[in-house]
Amino acid sequence: MNMQFNRQFEHEVGAKRILFDVTYNPKTHYFEVFESGQQEGYLLKFDMETRAWSTEGPAAPTIPAEDLALLVQKQFGHFV
Repeated sequence: MNMQFNRQFEHEVGAKRILFDVTYNPKTHYFEVFESGQQEGYLLKFDMETRAWSTEGPAAPTIPAEDLALLVQKQFGHFV
């Protein structure tokens, strides 16, 4: 079975449309996120103990981690 671990989607933030390029890493269970207009990406992570989403990395997301997590989960068709 060939799984697709990458999704691209757009989301409007304020009056600006942002393209998100998201790749799931099945080894770490993190999502690597690149946003249009940013030079570097960041990780979107879910903490099983606290049941909370967070981001980590050199770039900051343009939307809160929880909101981004909902968009990403919708794109991948899997919710936690």
